[in-house]
Amino acid sequence: MRKGGCWALAVFVLIGVACRGAGAETPTPAAASAPRGLTSGIPAPEIALERLDGGTVRLRDLRGRVVLLNFWATWCVPCREEMPLLAQIYQEYHDQGLEVLGINLTAQDDLGEVRRFVEQFALPFPILLDHNGRAERDYRIFGVPTTVFVTREGIVHRVVVGVLKGREDVEKTIRFLLRGGGQP
Repeated sequence: MRKGGCWALAVFVLIGVACRGAGAETPTPAAASAPRGLTSGIPAPEIALERLDGGTVRLRDLRGRVVLLNFWATWCVPCREEMPLLAQIYQEYHDQGLEVLGINLTAQDDLGEVRRFVEQFALPFPILLDHNGRAERDYRIFGVPTTVFVTREGIVHRVVVGVLKGREDVEKTIRFLLRGGGQP
């Protein structure tokens, strides 16, 4: 290889290393200090989302109720695993003051698939459509499923990233919040 060719190769390799280093593997100091997900103890970000069956749901209109927000997508296998549990929890605790809202990441999904998914699982709770990804951004969702438990006062009590760990764990949190726990 000629001398000029070696220099060109060295520059190419250095540029490749520099570009790869600027990616997700090596976060910048600003990115490293930025919060990854939503934290408990803060007011839940306001949402106003279209329901799959029509109308709009606003989180502020649910003050006085415990709210379980579940962010999901049809292509998410773990989301499919936990839907029967969410349906059971909704049916058992809705009359006691629990509201379950399934928030579909519609910006990443297909509306026809969403309708089929809801029918397949016979979901009894409202399904909200995050068409533009705003709720996903406001709630700092970086993986689905993600479940956010919100107190009667509108404060984030708990955030679970990944599949909910069984009925007993979910019920424990819901019963605590229904009794008035988690107040600021």
